[in-house]
Amino acid sequence: MSYDIRQSQVIHTWPAGSMIDFPELSLIMLCHDDNQIDWGNADENSPNAKQIIKDSRLAEAFKVEQFVVPPLQNGINNLSVYGLRFPGAQYCPRCGLIHQITRDMGRMVMEGVTFDQGMRAFNCIDCTNHQANIRSALVPMRFVIATEEGFLGDFPWDWFVHRRLPEQRKKNHKLYFKSRGGSAGLRDIIVESRSHNGNRLIASENLGDIFDQAIFTTPDAHGHYLNYVKGYLPKPWKGWHDNESYVTELINDIPSPEAIMNGEDLSDEAKRKFPRTMQRGAGNIIFPIIYSGILLPKTSFEQQCPPEVQKILDSTIESYKDNSPDTYQVYTNDQWRDLFLKNVEKNPNHKLLKLDYNIFSVKCFIKNYFGDNTEERYINKAVLLREQEFKAFTGPIMDDDTVWFNKAKVAGGAYNTLIDQDGLLDEVVLMEKLSALKVYKGFTRVRPLLGEELVFAEAADNLNATQRLEFDRIQDARKDPTHTRELPAVEVKGEGILLKFSNDRLNAWSNTYCDNRLDTINSNLQLVNRDFQQNHQLLTKRYLFLHTLSHILLKELAEDCGYSLSSLSEIIYCSSDDKIGTDDEMNGILIYTTTSDAEGSLGGLVEKGQPNYLSSIIKKGVDKARWCSSDPLCISADQGQGFMGLNLAACYSCVLLPETSCEKMNKYLDRAAVIGMLNNPDLGLFNQ
Repeated sequence: MSYDIRQSQVIHTWPAGSMIDFPELSLIMLCHDDNQIDWGNADENSPNAKQIIKDSRLAEAFKVEQFVVPPLQNGINNLSVYGLRFPGAQYCPRCGLIHQITRDMGRMVMEGVTFDQGMRAFNCIDCTNHQANIRSALVPMRFVIATEEGFLGDFPWDWFVHRRLPEQRKKNHKLYFKSRGGSAGLRDIIVESRSHNGNRLIASENLGDIFDQAIFTTPDAHGHYLNYVKGYLPKPWKGWHDNESYVTELINDIPSPEAIMNGEDLSDEAKRKFPRTMQRGAGNIIFPIIYSGILLPKTSFEQQCPPEVQKILDSTIESYKDNSPDTYQVYTNDQWRDLFLKNVEKNPNHKLLKLDYNIFSVKCFIKNYFGDNTEERYINKAVLLREQEFKAFTGPIMDDDTVWFNKAKVAGGAYNTLIDQDGLLDEVVLMEKLSALKVYKGFTRVRPLLGEELVFAEAADNLNATQRLEFDRIQDARKDPTHTRELPAVEVKGEGILLKFSNDRLNAWSNTYCDNRLDTINSNLQLVNRDFQQNHQLLTKRYLFLHTLSHILLKELAEDCGYSLSSLSEIIYCSSDDKIGTDDEMNGILIYTTTSDAEGSLGGLVEKGQPNYLSSIIKKGVDKARWCSSDPLCISADQGQGFMGLNLAACYSCVLLPETSCEKMNKYLDRAAVIGMLNNPDLGLFNQ
């Protein structure tokens, strides 16, 4: 029996660090660098060569050399994706005996992203020994522990069942997982500890309070749980530490006994550091962090810091830290930047100057690598990537056979006349060929990453205290991030439509849109920043309009172009207000296909970008948005709707989308920006 996994699912659905369930088997997925040739051989001439994507623009942003693609299902090469049996604790449904999987038993291979179940579930030792003809297949335990800082491990059954008799821990007693049958509640599920021959009951605990995080913070003879494990928790996606345990890492800054409680509740620090019990298949076991970047022709953007320069900078930094850790371990980006600039000026034989670049270019690369304004370097990097894409779309038409990229431009006047909006659209760019790279940066556990821009942040960045806490939750799925200079990714080839709006028209409209409505969303956003310790940038009126119109067009296009709504996605190109009137001002919407197979490039979307089709879609979409089945409640919302009140006139009856299609998870929307309000229609741009 076999179970197939699509190539894109190795990035999106079951990436490294996630858990995957098969009948009789539960695995945790490993990254491409777990084994030297898991996803292919590094030798490009080898028949088992890795499938590599080299994009200097995105490689610069993520500080890697290249991106590696999961092997194709049933591919011609003998490549594999690996997983470990997890959780390691498995029980017999017949007698209840809990078994612990070891390293020799636990590693599984999925060849060509197909899991071959030649190695089925293990059988219970006791049942097999006592009843020769009985084969009772073991079942993975359904409870695990996880922390907000990314650790994941088996639930500590031996520690739990002996919490009233701590002296009986680590005595190799037999543990049994049983149900009393009174109800389906946790209190009727018990764990028993018995002597090695199984005759003497030593301890018994029901699971009634297993989900109470306080069980891990309450001290006993061994102290609280983190004291019991000596400050180490497992990261099983990094492999085995020895024959019987997964790789573990030391937890930094374990709360002192006085800092564990805040009144009668656990402190925020304790909630973050201590594990909590979770169901094996819980949705918050993993939140993948995936960045979608457009692959552009090399001639359409300027090099910021080539990968070969990055490699020298990275290796030199590691050398400094190894030789003088006390001095350089705490260096900030500002200090590293100044050090390298000084070194290349004084040393004409510096490694960087031996590359094919002059000293002026090398100094620019250093400044770009570390950033001039390092407090917002990671934000500036995300903005730069979008500016490069927007300029590539709207710039001169060019031929480049090295990337799936082809466009045609249509002047905006052909659309403006048909939608009765003079000068609204500057142009529409029909992307007949468009490819996006979905890069798997890492993941968080328990709760999603709240600061999307932190995807580009690094340990040396000058983050404030709240940003640092959030950044520290990001887990790199690679086994050895220091030396693995590549990230998992999958390329999506499709098509798209870019609508470029008139800067003058949007800026003039923004002067008429009600300040109070924008202030309501921004006030709620500031509360989010305060309550969740975030630093989200405040919203602009132009973004509110572009994002809402994009949702309107996505819903209407899905009805006409033949693609499902979930296979379409958006990117909003909107610069900050301080770039109004400059060459970097952006006002655009990209709607593109995101399917990973042939469906993404059938031409149905680009065809709908022609003036007669797209103008009709815009008109129909805007007309439909004028009335929502939840009106007048929806259109009259003035205190905020949705998550933390970050929307105004927007609900699932009008403009909300599947969250996979929206770049902001259905936040920052207001129909009034497009069609106005019942008592003030002039607020909407399409009423002007």
